[in-house]
Amino acid sequence: MKKQPYILPRIWMKRDDDQLTIKILNCPKKEYQLFIGDTPNKTAISTLLAVSANGEFKVRVPREQLPKYFIIKASDESCGTNLFAERVLPLKNAINVRDMGGYEANDGRFLKWGQLFRGDQLSKLDEQDQKILTNYHLQTIVDYRSPHERQYHPNHFLPSILQVLNCDPQSSFSEAAANVVDLQGENEKLVQSLKNGEVPEKYINDRGENVIASYQDLVTSPVAQEAYGRMLKAVVRRECLPLFHHCRGGKDRTGFGSMLILLLLGIKEDEIVKDYMLTKTIRKERNQLKYDLYRELVQKKSYLDYLMAMIDTRESYIKAAIAKIFALFGTPENYFQQHFGLTMAEITAARDFYLEEGIHYDK
Repeated sequence: MKKQPYILPRIWMKRDDDQLTIKILNCPKKEYQLFIGDTPNKTAISTLLAVSANGEFKVRVPREQLPKYFIIKASDESCGTNLFAERVLPLKNAINVRDMGGYEANDGRFLKWGQLFRGDQLSKLDEQDQKILTNYHLQTIVDYRSPHERQYHPNHFLPSILQVLNCDPQSSFSEAAANVVDLQGENEKLVQSLKNGEVPEKYINDRGENVIASYQDLVTSPVAQEAYGRMLKAVVRRECLPLFHHCRGGKDRTGFGSMLILLLLGIKEDEIVKDYMLTKTIRKERNQLKYDLYRELVQKKSYLDYLMAMIDTRESYIKAAIAKIFALFGTPENYFQQHFGLTMAEITAARDFYLEEGIHYDK
C-alpha cells in the first residue's frame, strides 16, 4: 500500500496494487464525480469513472494502463479540483520518479501535468516498469550522473526516447560514487574519508554546511552552468517533451535542476521547496537503511551526524541556492538571461506553454 506524499492541496491518494483510493478534502459534504482521461488536457478528462456521496473513491486503475489523469467535480458543479495524477509513478524499481505538474506560479497559473518528470536512475527497472514509463511517451532524458555512474549503472532502454543529454555538473554529490560500484563500497569510502581526515573538521556535525556550500556552488560553477544550461535549453524546446531529468537518487543534482526549472517557469518559492522536500518523505525508509549500514562501519556520533546530513533532504539546502541566485542576480529572470543565455522571449514563451489556468483552493 503506497500513499502519495502530495498531489494537490485538496487531494489524498494511495495505491494498493491496481486499486486507487482518492479523496477530496476540505469540501462540503455532497455528491462528487470522478472523471478520468488518458491525456493531461482538461477537455479530455471526460469519462465518468465513479460517483461518491462523501468525496471518497475506490477505483481500479492498473499500473500498466498508466498514465491516467483525473478531475473531481461536485455533481451540482459548486466546487471541484484542478486536473491531477499520481505524483510519484508506481514503479517497483525506481522510487523517486515523479510528475512535476500541478504547482502554482506567481501569476496564479498552474504547471501542466505530463510534461516534466524528475527522478532517480533507471538502472534497475523490470519489464513492467519499463512498459509504464514507455506509456508516458518520454522524448528526452537528461542524465546528471558522472561517466562512472552511467557506466556501472546504465539506464534501461525506453523505446520512446529520442535523445539522451548527459549533463554532469561535476558536483560533490557524485564524488562519493567515484571508483565504487555498489552501496557498500560507497559507504566504506565515505567513512574512510572521515577517518583519514579528508573532510574538514568544521563540517563534521549535523548542520549540513558542506551540502549548503555545494548547492550554492552549483549556482555559479562554470561546469554546472554548462550542464544545467543544456538542460534548460531542452526544457524551452517543445520538441524535447515530455522530458525526464535525473541523477542517481533524485535528490541533490536533480533537486537543484528541478529548482531551476520551476524558477524559470515562475513557480512560487514555497511550491519549489515543497517539490524538493517530497524526496525526504519518499526516501525515508532508504535513508534509515543507509543509517543502519553506516552504524555497522562507524559508531562516532559526529561522523554519523555528518553522514546523515549528507543524505538528508532539508529546506535549508535548496533555500540557500535560491537565496544566492537572488543575492547575485536580483531576479530569476536576470539569472537565466545573464548566466544561461536564455532570452526573455524564451522565458515568456516557456511560461505560456507550461502554465495553465486553474482553480485557486484558498478562494
